[in-house]
Amino acid sequence: MRTILLVMLLIFVSYSPLTAGKLKFSEGNELVFFQGPILLDEIDDIISQLDEKKPKLILLNSIGGNILGALRFAKYVRKNQMNTWIAHKQSCASACALVFLAGTQRFSEGNLIVHQYLPPAAQGNEKIAMDAAWISVQRIIGETITLLNSFGTPRFVFERIFSSPNLYAFTKAEMAELNTVSSLDEM
Repeated sequence: MRTILLVMLLIFVSYSPLTAGKLKFSEGNELVFFQGPILLDEIDDIISQLDEKKPKLILLNSIGGNILGALRFAKYVRKNQMNTWIAHKQSCASACALVFLAGTQRFSEGNLIVHQYLPPAAQGNEKIAMDAAWISVQRIIGETITLLNSFGTPRFVFERIFSSPNLYAFTKAEMAELNTVSSLDEM
């Protein structure tokens, strides 16, 4: 099975960036690959495809994207008891981390990368726009904390997210704590 997965992975990672934010299902639909940015306007289609094919394992390779889209994606993954995987030399960054952490069982051979949340860009320096932006950020932070707590996420993940103004890649030791299995064969 691992050989088949690796061949499919090689095919999947050879796709161009033009296929970003798309799903590719394995034969039998047990495994799905997600590659590209998480865009809010694509989430309904992604969830619809997942609902139709009901895969058990999702391979993630994403730079992240829209936090609201990622929250919906992560809730779907957890509700449907999907397992998550980051393959060797692949990355799940920013908002994608929520999807990885949603996995009932998680395994990463690649990079999990997080950073602080930033407010949406405001037009000019208007105080009303900035106040609205910060209220939006605080709401998203609250929803993210609630969701991660429901996954039983270790405290150090929150510390890394909220104290890293730049990208932070989890160490091998930290990933050992976040993985719920020690190999892909256990999933």
